[in-house]
Amino acid sequence: MLLVCASAQAGRVILVGVDGAGWSVLDPLLAEGVAPHFAALARDGVTAELETVEPVISPTVWTSIATGRSPAAHGITDFLKNALDRRVPTVFERLAAAGHRVGLFDYLSTWPPSALPEGFLVPGWMRRDDSVTPPDAFARAGRTPPYRYSLEGLRTRAEYLANSRRELREKAPQWLALAKAFDVEVGALTFYSVDALGHRFWHDAFPGSVDGDAPPPDPASAGVIREAYLGVDAALGEIRAGLAPEDVLIVVSDHGFEAGDGGRRVWTSSLEDSFRAAGLEAGRDPFLFASQFAAVTVRVKPGPLAERDALTERIAATLRALRAAPDGDPLYSVFVVDGAERPPGAERPFGERLRQWAVRQGAWWMFGVEFGTEAHAWVLAQPREKVLNALWPDGRVSVNGSERPVAELAAPDDFTGKHHPTAIFLAAGGPIRREPARLRLSVLEIAPLLVHLAGEPLPDDLERPLPAALLDPAWLAAHPVRQVPAASLPAPPRPDGSGADAGDEALRERLRSMGYLE
Repeated sequence: MLLVCASAQAGRVILVGVDGAGWSVLDPLLAEGVAPHFAALARDGVTAELETVEPVISPTVWTSIATGRSPAAHGITDFLKNALDRRVPTVFERLAAAGHRVGLFDYLSTWPPSALPEGFLVPGWMRRDDSVTPPDAFARAGRTPPYRYSLEGLRTRAEYLANSRRELREKAPQWLALAKAFDVEVGALTFYSVDALGHRFWHDAFPGSVDGDAPPPDPASAGVIREAYLGVDAALGEIRAGLAPEDVLIVVSDHGFEAGDGGRRVWTSSLEDSFRAAGLEAGRDPFLFASQFAAVTVRVKPGPLAERDALTERIAATLRALRAAPDGDPLYSVFVVDGAERPPGAERPFGERLRQWAVRQGAWWMFGVEFGTEAHAWVLAQPREKVLNALWPDGRVSVNGSERPVAELAAPDDFTGKHHPTAIFLAAGGPIRREPARLRLSVLEIAPLLVHLAGEPLPDDLERPLPAALLDPAWLAAHPVRQVPAASLPAPPRPDGSGADAGDEALRERLRSMGYLE
């Protein structure tokens, strides 16, 4: 959810972004009468279908909303780019440079964070570390412990659901505390639960909508997506309760959602106990699980050659020994890749080097796995889907001479929802006109709307004009549009590049768990 406040022309302006929200889900809730705060916005102001940009991925679209520029202009075209890769300033940075107090909370592609004069910036879940500006932002808000949305360590449906419920419970109060502490005039806040749950629970919420060989829906999860929308609705109520009649509340999404084509099953492994049964323990022994979502990747730390070679082979053998009980097929296809150049006399044969090269390429294309972190070796285990599907959910597996339920080692995630290119827009309050008919807008029109409502002239590099149809004609006549050369504006703050070389390994794991990297 995004929040923007301004005081020059309108009152406060709050832009609430709900990642992944679509009219196909929201309209039935409005008709049912169970989303009163969404309904109040629709009744008191204007709604629109919001055309998004390509590629329809969250960092790209939220950056277009923030800049008013197409992806080709702003440069944020994939999940691994950060604020230093952005080629143009955001309207938030420009408004901060113009003297507005700006606060951004959980907004994507804002890491590393800019220092916003008299304001604050807490980057979104694609951050590589927990840096914020100013460093004492959470302490000044008096929230202990501080809350920010995180995907760190999440893999299963149950973990995603619990994490989403926490966001819906804690994010609005955290934002309100920050906004009050900094007396913000311009700010941003983003909710991600609708998107995160849409990927995993779409078929459960809308049985029969997924074509192809989709798994049976889970009736116990039928209300999960509905719950997320209603949680956002309650958060809107918290925010709007503190607004005056002259204030504007705007709600947008970056894209909608729809059924995927047959869904995609991904296996999450939990192999720590199996390794302990074989006398191996990550952390105590010199290896770590780098990932257990989709492919299992184990990093063997650098060290003495013979010792680490022996450890690597023990890990690979442990993975190969995991089989359907009692003497069935192996659960994983296991590969070993050297992490460092072998010393003279210990080189791999040419055929083995060629095989390892092929494994590296396949791991990248199939799972987004890079073997970039310093390591003696990597052990990659690819789940054998036919074997696991045949065992799930009641089958048993052989682990170091004993039998265990398959559910103790692996569980499936079915990705049955995908992005739809039409997003939502609702706005009410202040100079926003009342219009019962649903309009059509572009995400590129949000930036000029924010700038004008903040009382600033529109930079001439914005790609769309002010969406005047949203505003009361009399108010617009009293506050005509002004335009200035972008080059004449004060230089906006830019992110600090220190620490920007932080590795992408943890971010890739988050992206894999979201289904964005296979």
